[in-house]
Amino acid sequence: MRAMNRNLILNIIRSQGPLSRTQLTELSGLSVGAVSQIVNELLTTGWVYEVGESDYTGGRRQVMLRLNPTAGYVVGLKLMENRVVGAICDLETTVLNYVEHPLTGVHTPDAIAETLAQIVIQALYDTGITREKVRGVGIGLAGVINGETGIVHYSPFFHWQHIPLADRVSRYLGLPVYLDNDVNTLTITEQLFGSGRDVANFAVMTIGRGVGLGVVINHAIYRGHKGGVGELGHVTVVPDGPLCDCGKRGCLEALAADPAIFRTVQGKLALGAPPTLEAIAQAAEQGNKTAHEALARSGYYLGLGLAIVVNLFCPDLIIISGEGVSAGAHRLNPMLNTLRQHTFNGLLDGVEILVKATDDRAWARGAASLVVGKLFESPLVSSQSSVSTQ
Repeated sequence: MRAMNRNLILNIIRSQGPLSRTQLTELSGLSVGAVSQIVNELLTTGWVYEVGESDYTGGRRQVMLRLNPTAGYVVGLKLMENRVVGAICDLETTVLNYVEHPLTGVHTPDAIAETLAQIVIQALYDTGITREKVRGVGIGLAGVINGETGIVHYSPFFHWQHIPLADRVSRYLGLPVYLDNDVNTLTITEQLFGSGRDVANFAVMTIGRGVGLGVVINHAIYRGHKGGVGELGHVTVVPDGPLCDCGKRGCLEALAADPAIFRTVQGKLALGAPPTLEAIAQAAEQGNKTAHEALARSGYYLGLGLAIVVNLFCPDLIIISGEGVSAGAHRLNPMLNTLRQHTFNGLLDGVEILVKATDDRAWARGAASLVVGKLFESPLVSSQSSVSTQ
């Protein structure tokens, strides 16, 4: 109970601070004595600090408290098929050092785990942060990832199955390591620090090399069995359609992700090798019919996918993110038109839709947010997770 109360106070300060002790008592529902004792402990251990007095409104001025972002540091890594991007962050996920590293040689789980550990060690050294100050390492990658156990059940890039990657990296580093689907890590960033901060139910759809989905229900990431929620890109939208990287046909990803656009324009546009999404969008803007139709076709199928999300979850907010949003209106307008056409009557009313471009730095920061989320997770949730994985 004491740990839960400490976590409650710390989370209130993190999400709503700076706050006075009186405000903490009102918001937490705990007694004055309990709040005072917990705050003194947090001050002593360096998790919070005092930032001056509140504005004078009559009576005694109160000292304000806020989270100390340098009470520890977190590391985020996004693992891709041919490279790794990473970030050293404080507890507010301010990026202190950003790194990129190509993946060469063999891609066995042990080789990748060792490479990830070396990237972390070098990045910490370059940032001047000792390992003792690091609260944990977060890793995001595509696939079916069990965030509770740190196991990669299926990786489409490396074709791994049932690999305890978090444990392997942790053994090299001697630090806590957390693993999740990369879209979930981006969703956690939106939940802790972004547009989803005060939203009970929202979804994040990412467009790029693939099509992914993160879902928050009642303020909690919804992962489903073994972390399998969010494989929107592998919903079949055209039976017997084009072959997908997963081995099946007609997946949304095979029809709407960035590689599908590149395949459509291949040999038809002189855009250099390899073509870029920005170049295709520019060609569409200049009136090129092939470029416009390729982007519009992708947008149409993305809209079908989004309609499925709304019909299933009916979120308050949908965030469209990923590198693929850089294609602009020629892709996004058909997507939104199709969404409106195929959503069940009335379900889209009042749903806010935000489009937010994402770069590699944001993905790395997302993986760091995974650690922050674990740090501020209720001890009750943590204990339930540990029991469920035994």
